[in-house]
Amino acid sequence: MLINGGPLNSAPLNGSSSLVGVREPEYVVRGTSYLWRLRVTVGGVDMSDQVLNSTDSDREEGASGVGSLDLFIESGPVVPDEWQGLPVTFDFISTSAGVTVEERRYTARIALPTWDSTLRVLSCDLSDQIQQQGEAQSVAVIDALTGGAWSEDVFEPVQGRSRWDYALERLSTRTASLDCSADGVLRVTDWYADTVPHFVFGPGTTIDQSVTVDMADATKITNRVEIEVSYRYARLWQRNQVYSWIHPETDGSGGIGGFCNWRGFSSELPTIQMLEDAARENDQTLIATSYYLLPPTMPNPCGDGIPWTNIFTDLLLGADWTAARRWTQSVTENYTIVLATPAGEVEASRIVQRSGTSLEIEDQAADAWESDPITDGTTGTTDLNDESRRSNFLTISMLLAQAELVSAHRQTTVSWQIPTPLARGIDLTHTLELDDQGVKARGKCIRIVDNYDHAGGSALTTLSIAVMRGGGTSDPLVPPAALGAADVSPGQADATALPTQISYFGGPDYDPDLDGFSGNISVGGGPSVFPRDFVTPAEELPEAWRDERVIDGEYLYRVGIPNDLLEL
Repeated sequence: MLINGGPLNSAPLNGSSSLVGVREPEYVVRGTSYLWRLRVTVGGVDMSDQVLNSTDSDREEGASGVGSLDLFIESGPVVPDEWQGLPVTFDFISTSAGVTVEERRYTARIALPTWDSTLRVLSCDLSDQIQQQGEAQSVAVIDALTGGAWSEDVFEPVQGRSRWDYALERLSTRTASLDCSADGVLRVTDWYADTVPHFVFGPGTTIDQSVTVDMADATKITNRVEIEVSYRYARLWQRNQVYSWIHPETDGSGGIGGFCNWRGFSSELPTIQMLEDAARENDQTLIATSYYLLPPTMPNPCGDGIPWTNIFTDLLLGADWTAARRWTQSVTENYTIVLATPAGEVEASRIVQRSGTSLEIEDQAADAWESDPITDGTTGTTDLNDESRRSNFLTISMLLAQAELVSAHRQTTVSWQIPTPLARGIDLTHTLELDDQGVKARGKCIRIVDNYDHAGGSALTTLSIAVMRGGGTSDPLVPPAALGAADVSPGQADATALPTQISYFGGPDYDPDLDGFSGNISVGGGPSVFPRDFVTPAEELPEAWRDERVIDGEYLYRVGIPNDLLEL
């Protein structure tokens, strides 16, 4: 929603209060005569008596304040380069009804001095050097001054780059501009007009025929911004499968009892290596094992007086084990984010700007996931995402779009001219209201142009305001929730008990499609020789687990624009 003409979370920095009742507007009084003069200092020296022709200054929102000055140098050599960079100040001094007031109107430096040796006039182009001032600031100072949001994922790293560009990048996420005060100090001014104006110009306060209204081109007012953001990261999968196998002739018993049961049948047995090889065939690794090993050599293990000799220590009567496999899946979250004013929500009136951007989270863990040995871990997924970066990336993208929409809706300007004494106290931070010469308008001051005609004796100031129009309400610019967060990892596969095939007379034929262990009886043989082998099944992984996971989401954020006063 809009609060006093500004959206939520957009409180102005160095702006003035928008709270009704905190102050009353100042009504400009007409019909007062003034005596005036301009004090001009150059390099700290008062050179007012040497000023010729006309002097002017032009301070505009979001731009460098410029000016011009002509100085008569009566005698002596003049080296223009020595004047370049000297500080200059304009102080306007006026007297009315015996009261004298003065006000700083402009602070700058000489940017380009030009010497006319015939007339002995030094013409100076002036600038408040806003860019140079910004360039001289530290990153910390710029952060504190400009506010806004910034990320290396959206902009380039700040190291080794222009500090001025960095300041503008931060400001691009705000509905505000960077300019200089009349004292030449960097400050940020908000774009929104206050509900209560600071200064009101009523009937008869403006110079005749000086009021102009420059309406925005309706065909160029962007009212809808569509952003396509692709956010990509790796999803690490681990799938564990539990197996068990026990020789059927143990009758399900363990220890010596199971061994003695098997000994009466005595068939080939698998080895630990065969289990490991079977897992390797499935791209699996054994991570948890419990082996029921054939006992070592013993004098009388079964109590029947028959000794037992065994030199093969890795033969198995049974085993329980967990085999794991890992793989990496790419996940892409596609966000289609639309910011629109009321007109931008209606198809017939849309004027659309589109942009696309992407963010990929790179993590070395993704490269090592499949190649490094598997030693532990549980079934599940781990997303190598970065919620902070994702959220910041989306937030900045939306803030940039919001600023573009608001900027497009403040292109209508109203300007008028007044005697400079009536402009006392007015700054680019103020909200001005006009009700004169058939125009009623209220808006944020965006330009102040002073012109002092020293020969003609006039001091005139041109004021310009930006008028916002659009209406509607605003949604909070809270980034969408992560699309991939809704994915639920499948549970662990069911445990698998593996069968056994032994070749002996009267036994079943060999089934090549049967998993588990196959072998032959140790004594007496059988009708055929079964391969001594151990095969473990592995579940087939669905494509949804292996192929790139693409998740799409569409979101609409309403952007309200204040309806500043404008009646013609």
